[in-house]
Amino acid sequence: MTDYTHLIYEVDADHICWLTLNRPEKLNAMNLKLIAELQAGLERADADDDVNVIVIQGAGRGFCAGHDLDEDAEEDRSSVYEYRAHYFKQFDEFTTPWRVTKPVIASVNSIAIGKGFELSLFCDITIASDDTRIGYNEVRYGISGHCMFLPWLVNMKTAKDLLLTGRELTAAEAKEMGLITDVVPLEELKEATHKKALLMARMPREMQRMHKMYLNRVYEMQGLKTATDYYLEQVAIMGANPVPEYEEFSKSTIEKGLKATLKEANARYEGLD
Repeated sequence: MTDYTHLIYEVDADHICWLTLNRPEKLNAMNLKLIAELQAGLERADADDDVNVIVIQGAGRGFCAGHDLDEDAEEDRSSVYEYRAHYFKQFDEFTTPWRVTKPVIASVNSIAIGKGFELSLFCDITIASDDTRIGYNEVRYGISGHCMFLPWLVNMKTAKDLLLTGRELTAAEAKEMGLITDVVPLEELKEATHKKALLMARMPREMQRMHKMYLNRVYEMQGLKTATDYYLEQVAIMGANPVPEYEEFSKSTIEKGLKATLKEANARYEGLD
């Protein structure tokens, strides 16, 4: 795939591939097409001898506002088996930053919620603007996370706090927890990302690839893959048989629109964060 609808693919003279999530009107919310295009772009860059490092960034006002809830509300959940197969395929596509052999940097501007947050976790390095807010707020609407790398990056109390409340973090909080590598002012994000990418691009390529694969295997040998496979089975069942809160959320999204539905859903948590 070399033609994209929701992704911009660029390689500069410094051997850096810039992949830009390009749905700014939706705050780069992930629909199925964008997820597939991102996988294709990452695999293309991984195979390109002119690329040493890959950067994922978001067009417009935010990195990624999560899953496209309008599309999600319309999904066919009539068959548990078919929904499970669909979910596992989407997971395979979505975790491509972890699987490609070249280093991947997430350059996060302002928003990384839900799938946007998880995408940043799969990347090797995350550089975020100081106004960024991140988290799993979708759990407040009865929507499970897509994957679960979080317990491997933070301590148990922190993982439970984030997942059992759905609260959002500031960039400074996230860096202190180890979820973000560097935090910079928004106006310096592009420059800081380029500097980090340039440093990584000048490293011996085969050394980079060997160490990325080794470090990934360390976590997988500790049980990361087994744990995520278990989580996927749970989520596939829950996705095909949604909790009552999410059934109501989906129905309201179709009838009233996403903006009104989010306003109603968030009202119950007002003043508690």
